[in-house]
Amino acid sequence: MREAGGCVGMARRRRYGLGVLLLVFIIGVLIGALAIYASVQYRLISVGGTVNSVELTFVYGSEKQGWIEEAESGFERWFESTFFIDVKCNFIPMGSKESVMQIVNEELHPVAWSPASSIWVPLLNEKWKSSHGSFLVDEGDVKPLVISPVVLATWNNSFYQQHPFKGIRDLREIALTDPDGGAGDLKYGHTNPHLSNSGACMVLLEFAVAAGKDPDKLTLFDAANPQVQAWVKPLEDEAVQYGKSTGFFGDWAVEGGPKAISVFAVYENVVIEKSKEAKQVWGDSLIAVYPEEGVILSDHPFCILNAPWVTPLQRFAAEKLYEYLMRPEVQNEAQKYGFRPANPSVPLNTNIFNPENGVNATLPRVLPPPPGYVLEAVVSAWDAVRNQGVK
Repeated sequence: MREAGGCVGMARRRRYGLGVLLLVFIIGVLIGALAIYASVQYRLISVGGTVNSVELTFVYGSEKQGWIEEAESGFERWFESTFFIDVKCNFIPMGSKESVMQIVNEELHPVAWSPASSIWVPLLNEKWKSSHGSFLVDEGDVKPLVISPVVLATWNNSFYQQHPFKGIRDLREIALTDPDGGAGDLKYGHTNPHLSNSGACMVLLEFAVAAGKDPDKLTLFDAANPQVQAWVKPLEDEAVQYGKSTGFFGDWAVEGGPKAISVFAVYENVVIEKSKEAKQVWGDSLIAVYPEEGVILSDHPFCILNAPWVTPLQRFAAEKLYEYLMRPEVQNEAQKYGFRPANPSVPLNTNIFNPENGVNATLPRVLPPPPGYVLEAVVSAWDAVRNQGVK
């Protein structure tokens, strides 16, 4: 009996000990939560903000609209449960060039900005400095959210098997022996570089190849050089469409099929998104050709603006938005939309990035962007070489 009583006592003491440990754990969690709450509230009070909510305006490239819209509600819930503050998200999809102009003209007052590519960051800084005397973005703090290279999409059976081009030089050689304006095999296209990032990237690559330089080595002289423009013109003469936005341009190309356009510049994620639809509708595979000269990445940089309208609390919320979007589970969701993860700890999903979806897992050489004023000069020079008969 004494032995049985001892066992019962030991069991009670064990349960008591576990109960104490559980109570200590719960108290620790509560203290941690209160510490976070107190820290955030102190930050709010010290900057004169409201203690119950913060408004976060985020302007981003429309290419990633599906992913951002899906992530928005999750971020709101996570921010509120972590920091005990309501975040009022005002997330605005917009073309990269349009967002630059609206920010410079102060028609928009975002806290954070994510254009499609880093090529737009120097341009925003240069334009802001010319009118305000300082840079709006600290380029050293800019980090990518997701990655999608600009590729040359083409129809495998209808065009690529007859013309297995590897890049811009090969495509121009085809153009030299092909009737202009899409009357032959080559029907070329990209978005209008004045309006859309993918078009600006492709025109930039055309001029860089013509000048025999990487984009970051291009000069104003190269953009205005008649010989460089003359090299680009035969390829642009084959254009049959200059779209206003990459998404709509990709839709138009797949709806029209191989007879409407044979080679068109879009983001890699557009090829992934449209490959199955193209095969079903036209019985032909849509594939991405990664120019052998190198690719210009749409790296979707996340920028917090050093603007007078941004409060310390809003900056804090923007920092947390970036952290949330870089979480592995959120980065994996981006892959479902055809974007490569920018978080190096997240592996590339080869069930998505594979030849069955018309793309390759491995990228060729990545080309650095030029200064903003060179980008503007190249886009302006395109007006002299574009196919004037195409909108």
